Amino acid sequence: MEFPATIILEWLAQFFWPLTRISSMMMTMTFFGARFVPVRVRLYLSLAITFAVMPSIPRVPDTVELVSLGGVIMLAQQILIGVAMGTVTQFIIQTFVLLGQILGMQSSLGFASMVDPANGQNTPLLGQLFMFVATMIFLATDGHLQMLNLVVMSFKSLPIGESLQSADFRAMASWFGIMFSVGLGMSLAGIIALLTVNLSFGIMTRAAPQLNIFSLGFSFALLVGLLICWYILSGILPHYLNHWDTGLNTICDLIRLDCANGGGA
Repeated sequence: MEFPATIILEWLAQFFWPLTRISSMMMTMTFFGARFVPVRVRLYLSLAITFAVMPSIPRVPDTVELVSLGGVIMLAQQILIGVAMGTVTQFIIQTFVLLGQILGMQSSLGFASMVDPANGQNTPLLGQLFMFVATMIFLATDGHLQMLNLVVMSFKSLPIGESLQSADFRAMASWFGIMFSVGLGMSLAGIIALLTVNLSFGIMTRAAPQLNIFSLGFSFALLVGLLICWYILSGILPHYLNHWDTGLNTICDLIRLDCANGGGA
């Protein structure tokens, strides 16, 4: 039995385009796209997910050949869609890393730093703490399953052959401002409390220069910083859920999905 090359390429295209979008999202999504997850594991996981969801994905149109200039353009489109979906989850987690860095620098806890296992960079310890907490909440609230559901639904709302528009890239760029505004908003109470402590010790130093207030003030600022971190961690879940809803709405807008009405396109 012989199979013409056109039939083989057509069958490969039915599998290759969905694999490209799914694997691109897995390579950039939080936790699964971290450096401590081997690339081979992510690749095998993407292959397994693609095989599992193939029956529920609409048939890929045969208008574009797999090995052609149009196929390269379509490949770039699927990579951009998958990377954009996964990058939004990175923005959500990095918001809490920014929160930890702001608190660490204000409370003198920024001296303690370690290598971040997610990206291999030197990150303040509080930033890693909030990153681990946000990642655990992401997994505990089935964020990874929601992302897999969205990427499967995207093949119906944003079929293969369509690409992102300029407004989508503008929405992605606006997340840099959202990260800073949300991170600063969550850390504002800690900033005000630590500013009050530093201002109080500054007044005490001015009033009694003979006292060694700075040695006491440094230790007290560390203690207050730890108490503020405990206070923020106790109520971090509602902040995460609100921030996750914002990211989810952005992903739904990217893939032309109306998540507010039950996920209809």
